[in-house]
Amino acid sequence: MSMLATRTKLSSVGLDIDGHEFRAVQLIRSPKGISTLAWAIFPRQHELSDGHHEELPPIEELQWASGVLARRGFVGTTISIAAPSAQCSSHVMDLPPAQSGAPIEQLAKMEVARAKKCGPEDFEIAQWSLPAKGRTHETLAVACPRSVIDYTIDQFTHSGLVPAGIDLLELAICRAASSENAENEINASLHIGWESSLAVITLGDSVIYVRRIERGASSVWELAKGRYRLSDRGADAIINDQRLADGASGYTKIKKTTWAGLAYELANELDVTIAYVSHSFRMAPLGKIRLSGYGSVNPVIDEQLDKILGIPIECSAPPELVKGIGRGQEVWALACRMSVAYGLAARFDQ
Repeated sequence: MSMLATRTKLSSVGLDIDGHEFRAVQLIRSPKGISTLAWAIFPRQHELSDGHHEELPPIEELQWASGVLARRGFVGTTISIAAPSAQCSSHVMDLPPAQSGAPIEQLAKMEVARAKKCGPEDFEIAQWSLPAKGRTHETLAVACPRSVIDYTIDQFTHSGLVPAGIDLLELAICRAASSENAENEINASLHIGWESSLAVITLGDSVIYVRRIERGASSVWELAKGRYRLSDRGADAIINDQRLADGASGYTKIKKTTWAGLAYELANELDVTIAYVSHSFRMAPLGKIRLSGYGSVNPVIDEQLDKILGIPIECSAPPELVKGIGRGQEVWALACRMSVAYGLAARFDQ
């Protein structure tokens, strides 16, 4: 075996699933850098009932998806997935600094257990130190119930897919961001999901605040199908920012109207979030808003964010994924939509 081959590493399959579709990315890391081995977006087999959009697919559907991935050029059955954000809770606490030698994780688990009124064995946490504010040393911990983790692992394992690890959605979003962060700059990543969206605020490279927004692209889909009586194909075109080949009557107006309500709500939620963080870190300048997920290149979203916040906006498309997809008008939209799958695959330590 050549030395080059021994220094090449294949990632797990980053698998991102919602009530609308599957998104998957697999990467290769070599001395030349990271490149995309395979990518795929394909629809769910069955339409889910209201209120169940974030549930895991049944084992039979996961087995079907595994077969699709194998036919699309993905290697192996090891996957990297994200914990459902609706099941996770965030906790900010005063703890000793990491360099003090104190058992930070143990202390954080005790604090979270006290807040959740449960035992420390009932959940798993990820925690990290927040940038200092004066003499305070705060830690942000994100907890996910052990029952959710066990169920998720069992569901995938029984379908033939092997979870290498369960990541946090906010960390996957930030990992996929295409720009470097200035050390003392506040940036916002807005990930527009299907049923809900997530605003992730960073200071430098540290995630300092996360806000879940209970609206997503499904509201656009339902409006297109309901009020405007579009077919599934027409609603897909609205969601994907495509033009219909047969020319839908008033398509441009419908697209603008269906996205307007979501754009307004997302912009206002993000405005409140950034205002809160800016008040806490008053000396830090504002940087950019990075968009990922559905509607990342939609001008209605851009216009509303610019109108309310006035902060530079960029499409958070990983360059390696853009290259892997190829050319065409939809490349950037697809890359932004698969950014979480990319961020999950980029965990080469799993």
